[in-house]
Amino acid sequence: MIWKKIFNAPQEELEDESVEMEAGAECPEEGTPRPSPQSHGREKEPLSLDINSRGVESEQPGIDLNLRIRIEDESQVGRAALLLAATTSNETECVFKKELSSIGWRSVATEVGGLAGDLPQKITRALVGASLNAGVVEKKRNEMHALMHAALEALDGFLVVGMLEASVGAKIAIVRNSKWISVAVMGDTAYHAVAHHERCGLGVMHI
Repeated sequence: MIWKKIFNAPQEELEDESVEMEAGAECPEEGTPRPSPQSHGREKEPLSLDINSRGVESEQPGIDLNLRIRIEDESQVGRAALLLAATTSNETECVFKKELSSIGWRSVATEVGGLAGDLPQKITRALVGASLNAGVVEKKRNEMHALMHAALEALDGFLVVGMLEASVGAKIAIVRNSKWISVAVMGDTAYHAVAHHERCGLGVMHI
């Protein structure tokens, strides 16, 4: 993943300045008309996803995971956001977003990195920009309000008080349908490059 580069940099670089990662590469089908959010899982057949992961994106040995996930209800928007945030390749991310789009759900993912103390502001800019650019939300009071509350809830679970000087790399996923919007944040945190470990946070809000 792109944001893992932050933990491969020399420690002195992490101490000198924060690193903000660019959003992941867009899927080939990005920018095509999206189904209406009024069309969702209850009006169509339940969505069954076969997601093939290519494992760890590094020179180290990895494993391939074949997962079958069944989405039957709009209330599972949080589960979908967590799974999207957990994808480890652009190919898998695109497959998942395409399947969600097939039932009328909108989704987008982006990545950020830097010091934990600077991250809330970076995440706010990243998720709002990504959501508006991808058409996941519109500039309407109720939709922006729901997005920000879901993001706040996700950040509360992802960042711990006292982590201000920790280095963080995270993938943010936003998924919404006609009733709910969810923000999932998944990534690594570390006070030292060799001691990083995973964290995640999830927020769900009614639109």
